[in-house]
Amino acid sequence: MKVRQAVRDFFYGLLFLDLYREVAKTYLQYKLLLHLLTFGDFVGVPLLTTYYSLRLLPYSLQELYDLRREAAREHDIFEELAEFDVH
Repeated sequence: MKVRQAVRDFFYGLLFLDLYREVAKTYLQYKLLLHLLTFGDFVGVPLLTTYYSLRLLPYSLQELYDLRREAAREHDIFEELAEFDVH
């Protein structure tokens, strides 16, 4: 049974792991953009606060903490350059 699981994990990593990571990264970028547009003024981005963003605030308070941490994180240019293949 362990050999079968090991072979399954090997082929998953060979065929789907890169795709999974790329989709997860794109999902997090879109999620960050959506939260920044909705709750941007709570983290210091001067956007117009709407009635609906204040109504959604109690439901997404934990995600707002994650948004503040991600927005305050120092971004490096080399993180973005690592995505491109230079060969």
